[in-house]
Amino acid sequence: LGELEAVVAWASRSRKKLRPVGSNMSPNGIAMNETGMLSTALLDKVLSVDVDAKTITVQAGTRISTILNELHKHGLTLANFGSVREQQIAGWTQTSAHGTGARIPTVDEMIIGMKLVTPGRGTLDLKPSGPTAELFRLARVGLGALGIVAEVTLTCVPKFRLHERTYVTNVRDLRANHVRVLQTNRHVRYMWIPYTDTVVVVASNIAFEGAVTKPALPEPERVKPLRDLLRELDPEGAASCVGDYTQLRERLLQMDPVNPEHVARVNRAEAEFWRLSAGERIGDSTDILGFECGGPQWVLENCFRCGTLEQPSHVDLDHLEELMRMIERERIPAVSPIEQRWTSRSTSPMSPAFSDNSADIFSWVGVIMYITPEAKADAIKEQFREYAMKFADLTFKYDGVFHWAKVDLDFHRGHGRLTDLRRQLQRRFDLAGFQKQRQ
Repeated sequence: LGELEAVVAWASRSRKKLRPVGSNMSPNGIAMNETGMLSTALLDKVLSVDVDAKTITVQAGTRISTILNELHKHGLTLANFGSVREQQIAGWTQTSAHGTGARIPTVDEMIIGMKLVTPGRGTLDLKPSGPTAELFRLARVGLGALGIVAEVTLTCVPKFRLHERTYVTNVRDLRANHVRVLQTNRHVRYMWIPYTDTVVVVASNIAFEGAVTKPALPEPERVKPLRDLLRELDPEGAASCVGDYTQLRERLLQMDPVNPEHVARVNRAEAEFWRLSAGERIGDSTDILGFECGGPQWVLENCFRCGTLEQPSHVDLDHLEELMRMIERERIPAVSPIEQRWTSRSTSPMSPAFSDNSADIFSWVGVIMYITPEAKADAIKEQFREYAMKFADLTFKYDGVFHWAKVDLDFHRGHGRLTDLRRQLQRRFDLAGFQKQRQ
């Protein structure tokens, strides 16, 4: 902590920009800065666990996986988290990351106390009540702009097991059952597969004692559609290719990653893989909520209101259907999956899911392109830039904003697009109040 305080004080005296950076799993325009970045990777200690109060206090650079492992020793866990668990806690919370579940808020809501090192006011201990309450609410999602997080105290829950069900549906049936799916599952995510009518639903609830599952087929049977396509396109290479479905998909995409017809064929094979993957499993929440995301990828993710849990507005489905039509119309080489998840609202004013209405729910949608092979990285980046700009236009149509950890001004090139981004941020966030706290 002393070293962090000294570096912040030096930057303030020298009038140097200094941006905190976490594990850098999502390089973005907020953390990346040529004039100065500060890593909190060595501030990685678990400071205390209060089993009775169900809280844990950790330093800013502690990874989510470390926190989960420590909590499990005490019969505790976090209420929710995303697919990846190698983020550092400060970056995870400062950008309002999320898991999925329309009753569960973004991760910043877990914070009940934090230590913030600031250039002008020194080191502050922030609490949700008392004289620091207003700054606390803003600093939970402070984007590293109000000071550098040194420590956080999080609320925890008793560890739990989940019963997960995976099945495939089509858009018409999904729309008919959407409200029930959101209302009756603790966690739910949809995986839309471009150039198909296939949507994969992954839903889970607390597992009942003695529950019986209907397991999926063995993986060698499930990957057959992908392996068959690989044999057709590359008979020699297929003989030596081993691995799970993500590796087979990567091998297929490498052949022609910016050709929409080729990508569509791969997506259709993946849709068949998911049809064969329907089934159930029961396990610890840590194992169920984490999942394989594939290799390095370009990502842009948005967030927008979609009604309440009692009365979902269906704009979440409208948005995805319009996105899928746009992909086909524009012949975008959009790979699978396009993930859709939900959270309840956040009370942190700078969270993309902030709302004064406690009943509001929010949809989060991410589009991707895998950066493979390396030799075609530039072509893939250019294709994704075009894809992302169209996705941004659609996001604004649905009054959405972007996940802070995915913001990249390269996706808003041109004066008009940058103006649109600024206007939307000013509409959705209290930027004046945020700037006031920075002074």
